[in-house]
Amino acid sequence: MTNRKLGVLAIAVAAFAGACADPAGPEAKTLLTSPTMNVTSENILHPGANPAVGAWGTVELCKTSNVGGDFQFTISENGVANLLVTSPHTITIPANGGTVCVDVYVSPTTVGFGGAENVTITETTNANLTEINIIQYKQMWVPPNPLNYSANELDDTPTNFQPGDAATAVLNSNSDMARRVTFVNFTPPTVVGCTYTKGWYQNKNGSPTVVAVDGRTKEEAQTIFKSTPSPNPDKNLGVTWGTDNLLHNLYQQLLAALLNGGASGPAAVQQAILDAQAGTNGTGLNITTTLDHDEMAALVETLSAFNEGEFAGWPHCDD
Repeated sequence: MTNRKLGVLAIAVAAFAGACADPAGPEAKTLLTSPTMNVTSENILHPGANPAVGAWGTVELCKTSNVGGDFQFTISENGVANLLVTSPHTITIPANGGTVCVDVYVSPTTVGFGGAENVTITETTNANLTEINIIQYKQMWVPPNPLNYSANELDDTPTNFQPGDAATAVLNSNSDMARRVTFVNFTPPTVVGCTYTKGWYQNKNGSPTVVAVDGRTKEEAQTIFKSTPSPNPDKNLGVTWGTDNLLHNLYQQLLAALLNGGASGPAAVQQAILDAQAGTNGTGLNITTTLDHDEMAALVETLSAFNEGEFAGWPHCDD
């Protein structure tokens, strides 16, 4: 097909702008409320299992985030030099998000009963912090000798603060207790654009927004969208695609993705578009392919997910 790939990016961007200009796409959400701060307790019978953090007397710091990045913490204790990491300490979350934990302190105090060190942990950057969760692991002796904890031993305090301020948790530790504190971030995805399904480009609202794309004229692209695989030639509308109806779906998804701005969208979508274009051809209303069924199915999965608003930053447009 001559000049088939020329100007794809410009066409896709222009078509996307027209398709999503009216109605307007969603806007990025902003965290407006202070984070939730929770302190819970878990009693563990002694002698018996160690706490979930691995050893009694340990303070464990965890960071949970839905996006990757470096998160910095300062850590100090009230005069007992027993930190397991240097301060400040950086926790690195993988690119796709997750949870990373590290032991930051172990208590040298051998007996509880009113004694505990204070460990202060401050996250210095937390614009998208949503929660601070503290779990108090308490060692409980076998009755009739229960271990009673004093108020100051259990007085763990996540500091109240406004979004964007430094967030601090003060934790108590001795050899009869353990702590896990988790700072949780949720970063709302930046909305780059919004997408319409191939069905929208078939209907009366979307069809007028279709433009010449992927070497097809506006009228040819509109006809390809409106055509339906059927033994009835009237429903095919003159569009041909061989014997595998998946090719018909793939090409409709490809056109929709281009019109939705996918050529400048997420990396996986850009690659799927390039692979679909490299594996399809034809002129006018004829669609051909060098792809096998499984290859087409994989491309349809990615492109349809994009067109249905399943990629972060590219939600479904308001119809």
